[in-house]
Amino acid sequence: MLPNLPKKRKHKEADITPRVTKWFMENWTNDCVLEIKVDGGKLKPHQEVALEQVSKGKFSYKPPDTGRRNPFDVVILKKADAIEVKCIGNVCTAFIKKTGVGFVFKV
Repeated sequence: MLPNLPKKRKHKEADITPRVTKWFMENWTNDCVLEIKVDGGKLKPHQEVALEQVSKGKFSYKPPDTGRRNPFDVVILKKADAIEVKCIGNVCTAFIKKTGVGFVFKV
């Protein structure tokens, strides 16, 4: 008897990320970082820490060298908005960490 096939992974966040990114590229004037969650997803502790560091202007990130072409070696953000985006379907709510201001948009 064959083992059960693995369940299909749900890629809801991966599916909506390009649309959210496009919206911010077209509508947001400041530099920013986005943490996108869908359908009740919650921030993990390391994500919360990273967003907090960005909102305080003290964040750097070294993409891993995995033998692929990286566009650069290090990202340093000093005056960027840290934004948590929560989406249900195509309706998203963005929360700006530093100000606590939120707004709704559709993708």
